[in-house]
Amino acid sequence: MLSEEDKKDVIENKANYTLDEIKAKLAVICYDKKINLSSEENTEVHETEEDPVVTFSFNDDNSSLPDWVKAVKNFDEENN
Repeated sequence: MLSEEDKKDVIENKANYTLDEIKAKLAVICYDKKINLSSEENTEVHETEEDPVVTFSFNDDNSSLPDWVKAVKNFDEENN
């Protein structure tokens, strides 16, 4: 997520920083670069007024779905 240039100061001075200071410095760099740490893809945060809506659907072939997804689908179908 961060380039080597972004991390350069922290890496060069890691012996001078505590773990909490390293975390804080890297967190500030991520914040300044608007990096979204909560995303699995670790993409940059969108600077829009409204985030786009993403939807997913599964085809009717349930054989490749994980058991927990099948359970959720069955629960949804039984309660609707």
